[in-house]
Amino acid sequence: MNARRIRGVLLQELYMTIHALEVIIDVFLFPLINIVIFGLIAIYLAGGAETKASQFVFLGMLLWQIIGITSYSVAVGSMWNIWSRNLSNMFIAPLSVKEYVTALFASGCIKAVLLLTFGMWLSAHFFGFQVLDVGLINLTLMFIVFALFGLALAIFTLGIIFRFGSRLAALSWSLPWLFQPFSAAFFPVADLPQALQLVAYSLPPTYAFEAVRFGLVDGGVHWGLFGVGLLLALIYCVAGTFFFIRFLEVSKDIGQFARNES
Repeated sequence: MNARRIRGVLLQELYMTIHALEVIIDVFLFPLINIVIFGLIAIYLAGGAETKASQFVFLGMLLWQIIGITSYSVAVGSMWNIWSRNLSNMFIAPLSVKEYVTALFASGCIKAVLLLTFGMWLSAHFFGFQVLDVGLINLTLMFIVFALFGLALAIFTLGIIFRFGSRLAALSWSLPWLFQPFSAAFFPVADLPQALQLVAYSLPPTYAFEAVRFGLVDGGVHWGLFGVGLLLALIYCVAGTFFFIRFLEVSKDIGQFARNES
């Protein structure tokens, strides 16, 4: 991979983020509104006393933004190039798909770090909750698992859009949220119905959320949970990449890739 070409795509992402009001609203404003709303809900649930349940709810919404933003940056970043009829032009230059996705993923991680940092400041100053109480190592490992899962969803979504057309563009910003109810984001997995527990244990975020809650309640790092979550996230990335490559090849063979920009 060429670092100069990756920097070029990152520069395009910077300009797009600064000058596109839609991106600013989707990436920063809406997540911050969610953080404030769930912060107020957490205060209400706490009833004036600090409770783990209220902290779980607030923490779940705050941390889920990592998955949403990393996935959004890769998937919707590509959609902007499709909508502006610029995607084909990107690959006329000596830019590989790997470099392109890597740059969008790096952009998503940077945005997620910025939002998470500001969200942690909000939680400390307005809602009295120190996110760092879960432990810096826990937050770092959780970020890795969530970012990889967001990447897996994004490249799978892009494969579907390239293959079946931009009429499915809504998947690029909505798909991650379909997994939230089944990932035990706001409560322990044990509180889910038995059938849904099986679904939850097949998703990488579940293990990261359980490990973060363990760090908040008991202290320390649950390496076993993070290990399973990371392994599953990598499996999802491999599977997403496989389907993306396959869908992209078919899209080019049947001409759908070019029609996406028409």
